[in-house]
Amino acid sequence: VPTATASTPATQTANETPDPEDGEEGAEPIECELDLPGDPDWPVLLCESFEDNRNEWQVESQDNPYARYTSEISDGQFRVDYTGKIFAEVSRSALTWFDVGEADDFALTASGLIDTRLVTTGWGVAFRTNEEMDSFFLFSIYNDGTYALDIYENNGWIPLIGRRPHNSIQLGQANKVAILAEGGDFTFRINDQEVNRFEGGLLEGNVIRLVVTAGEGASALFVFDDVVLQSAPDS
Repeated sequence: VPTATASTPATQTANETPDPEDGEEGAEPIECELDLPGDPDWPVLLCESFEDNRNEWQVESQDNPYARYTSEISDGQFRVDYTGKIFAEVSRSALTWFDVGEADDFALTASGLIDTRLVTTGWGVAFRTNEEMDSFFLFSIYNDGTYALDIYENNGWIPLIGRRPHNSIQLGQANKVAILAEGGDFTFRINDQEVNRFEGGLLEGNVIRLVVTAGEGASALFVFDDVVLQSAPDS
């Protein structure tokens, strides 16, 4: 498995996976009984309740220099049992990502639970990226009740929306994150409440991934469900 290291504040562990095929020209439209994050007229590329692994999620066990984890589909959920290793004197975090799909302009929602008391853990969505994850936006929520938007490019991180608390985040429970991305304009919702917007994003990649993160030495069980991805028509 290839790995890539970010200078600060985190190290990423990348996964080698098949190219996403959702949204290919001529694909049959997907009917979805889950709540849609975007316009009802936008095509559904993924409607995932994890009844099985027909969408080829990365079910695997990994032990690399930055993290040790096992991911599986169990009881109608995608579960990631994750531990960040000690690799930089307890000053950084390990990140691992899992493919969701590809779309230019999109609406996405996902439900995620962090099962741990450790506050140095979180999960989020990386978007406007490519297969190599050279650059991307990352919207995250953390186990201390905060959220943030960061950009990774030129081997470093820049905070675009600094970490801040929001009363919509439910500690110890599943939280539903929704992202609407149209051009360089992004809207973020947590548990159906709009928490922030960002305008002027310039990255152009179309790969979208779920991300889990843990500080060095921290462990957590991440539990995901009800992932829906829609693309804007002609995007």
